[in-house]
Amino acid sequence: MFIVSYYVFFVIYTLLFGLIFGVNADSFNHILFYILAVLAMIVSLVLSFCTNLFIIWFMGIIRKKNAVIDNKFNHRFGNSLLKLAHHILRIKLTVTGKENIPDSNFVLVGNHQENSDIIILKPIFKNHPLNFIAKEALFTVPILGRWITLLGNVPISKYADRSAAESIIKGIRLVKKGYPMAIFPEGKRSFSNKMIEFKPGAFKLAMKPKADILIVTLYNIADVKIKIPLRRQKVYVHINGLLKYEDYKDMNSSEIAVIVKETIQKQLDIFDELYEKWNNIR
Repeated sequence: MFIVSYYVFFVIYTLLFGLIFGVNADSFNHILFYILAVLAMIVSLVLSFCTNLFIIWFMGIIRKKNAVIDNKFNHRFGNSLLKLAHHILRIKLTVTGKENIPDSNFVLVGNHQENSDIIILKPIFKNHPLNFIAKEALFTVPILGRWITLLGNVPISKYADRSAAESIIKGIRLVKKGYPMAIFPEGKRSFSNKMIEFKPGAFKLAMKPKADILIVTLYNIADVKIKIPLRRQKVYVHINGLLKYEDYKDMNSSEIAVIVKETIQKQLDIFDELYEKWNNIR
């Protein structure tokens, strides 16, 4: 839906620029026309994207907070926006293990490679209003920050302070209300297919509301770069399955962290082997 409206506005803005510059038959004989045409198309792309973001933001602020979190339209529109980002960045996403996504509520836990992890993950869960415990810098971006806040995403400080604890508590309340949440227990990006140390406190998000933990493995997302010209970028996500509350209720957060990290690492090793084979075939 977002992709369609994106191109509709792109065409509208491009035509408007044509009217403003007074395009006629003689225009095609001047090199300046082609330079201006390229610039107009670039500006139209940016304006189209901003217009759609404004629509999302406006539709969000006219609803009450919980209504926004529940609203399927907003989440579908957001997922369409993120799919558009896949399209623009030429990301080819391969997802395995979709059959492991439960119908019941859950807390998603995965390895954290880049900021784009959220862009990759959210559209996969189109039937769930999945939100994230994410770094607070994202929430200061004009329009986008307001929208992701209204949807139910929770900002968290990069420092292990009181505000970070309050963010986890807020996430716990949302999980208790039945909203699935996602968190990256590494606490910061690894910038690679290697994991860094897990912070056991992150698992309180699942332990306190007695939620099942959905473990996911992200691979090659750190390789997604914005370079001109854009090349096809392959990324992989595997949904490992659920660690049910009944299976971990007698464990402490450190023990849960070990199990989750081992599960993710096992799939990373499999991806490493497969990726090496794929490269050799080329």
